Amino acid sequence: MAFEVTTALRKMLALKQPIKIIQGSTSSGKTFGIVPILYDKGLETPRIRITVVAETLTAVKEGALDIFINFLIDEGRWNDTNWNASSLIYTLSNGSKIQFKSFDTVGKAKASGKRQILFLNEANHIDYEIADALMIRSEEVWMDFNADMEFWAHTEILPQKEVDFIKLTYKDNEAIPQRIFKDLMLRKAKAEKEEKSGNKGYWWNWWQVYGLGEIGQLQESIFEIWEQVDKKPDRFQQFCYGLDFGFVHPTALCRVWYFEDEIFVEEIIYREGLTSGQLVSLMQSKGIENSIEIIADYARPEMIQDIRNAGYYVLNANKNVKSGLDKLKQKKVFVHSDSSNIIRENKKYRYRKINGVQTEEPLKLFDDAMDAIRYANLWVDSYSSTDIGESFSMDM
Repeated sequence: MAFEVTTALRKMLALKQPIKIIQGSTSSGKTFGIVPILYDKGLETPRIRITVVAETLTAVKEGALDIFINFLIDEGRWNDTNWNASSLIYTLSNGSKIQFKSFDTVGKAKASGKRQILFLNEANHIDYEIADALMIRSEEVWMDFNADMEFWAHTEILPQKEVDFIKLTYKDNEAIPQRIFKDLMLRKAKAEKEEKSGNKGYWWNWWQVYGLGEIGQLQESIFEIWEQVDKKPDRFQQFCYGLDFGFVHPTALCRVWYFEDEIFVEEIIYREGLTSGQLVSLMQSKGIENSIEIIADYARPEMIQDIRNAGYYVLNANKNVKSGLDKLKQKKVFVHSDSSNIIRENKKYRYRKINGVQTEEPLKLFDDAMDAIRYANLWVDSYSSTDIGESFSMDM
């Protein structure tokens, strides 16, 4: 099939900044446009290195590499002698190399060395630490993605200088196959039906991301996005604390205000590598009250004892995950706008999937503040019951 110059391609060719972020819908021509652009850049400048990266080797082969090979074959430019199938490197006649890789550790990303051009394909699936190690060693960076949720490209890269950002949809791709276009219209109709019924569910969210190229919310997300406010509403007068211990992961101490079926949460401490002594010092410096309940993860009894020895009122949390999540989902939750780590975790906290099937088990990522809030809220819902001594005890 002959290559077609689309609106999407022209928009991407107009990008001039060193970092180019392309957010878009499905079938918008993001990757199909970037791959030929990079090939032409390799032809224009001798002996440059272009690295195309995806989350896994399978994703690289089935995504950008497949598009690259088919593009060259369709254009009559493919040369078997230029291709190294074991290293996944295509060498152009002028010595430029286009390599296709994935990285599973930051160390490997750092060891890969410098390059002139980097392309992060489906960047939202690549860990930020790995992406950052690659970007800092690249003169020019391209990235594309479907924004199923906000991620590091929005929070870490977009605020920087020398960044171009465009959003593409299927309307920018005149080469979209008719069959795919018809399928998209069927999905659009389902989304519109959900919106009219007042039930913005799976198809509405799907259309936001894959039809309109907007930022959506993962369907496996555990909570809705909590409302951010700059100041605690006056109706919230009572509070407790939730505490989740970590070391490699952050220790999270959150203040949880409660009123009827609403809570307001604030981030007090969120730091890795804390010993019990350091944690107590931080609590003292932040004015944590000795008389207020701290509902804590009992997996670290030695740290709980040190905190109690410092005069704090610590109760062992009820760690029933399902009950804790169910109770929290029943609340209207507000979060202080300065609580950046709570906000980040709230957006990324999601259920684990096994072989593509969603389970009821939370993924053990982005859960430190979420666990602390869950402990505190479950105490709030139970503290006046007759069996509080069994659920929230001082015993270790």
